[in-house]
Amino acid sequence: MAKKVMGEDGKMYKVKKPFYKRIWFWVLVVIIVLVIGGSLGGESNDKKASDNGGKKVESTAKSSKQKETASFYNVGDTVKVGDATYTLNSVELTDERNQFEEKEPAQVVKITYTVKNDGTEDIPVGADVEVYGSDDKKAETYANENTMGSVASGKQMDVTAHFALNQPGEIEIHFAPLISFEKAAKFKATV
Repeated sequence: MAKKVMGEDGKMYKVKKPFYKRIWFWVLVVIIVLVIGGSLGGESNDKKASDNGGKKVESTAKSSKQKETASFYNVGDTVKVGDATYTLNSVELTDERNQFEEKEPAQVVKITYTVKNDGTEDIPVGADVEVYGSDDKKAETYANENTMGSVASGKQMDVTAHFALNQPGEIEIHFAPLISFEKAAKFKATV
């Protein structure tokens, strides 16, 4: 209940409590703390992704312990990250160049992969991959017939992406949906 106070002009005024002394404020604070606490921790070991991101999808009855010890996935492996399943189909250097591109990279790597949407919403593709060169620097996307679009729920899409490299060698390829809090799946390939 608001307190009534006589003002200097002789009128009666209601003095309201500050917002931090009201019950609805503290109920809201408790709810926010619970939501943040629940999203930050408490994930069981069964649901955690492996150290290199994602969870490998096994198509045969091979020993899963042997596969989990690998620190990176390889070309041909299928990995689930959140609601997306990625299969790295090929990694190769290409001589194709974009005549309108100002940069003249030493190498251009062409990556082809398949994305399957296991979620209920469309997911964007084409911006879900990052490449790090053998010099551990992040490679820039090279404008050369890259696939951009989205995949509907329950569908899959073949995607092509090109990246400019400073030098050939072993590269890292990281896959994660564009809007995701999941750890990226990390692949290694030599070009």
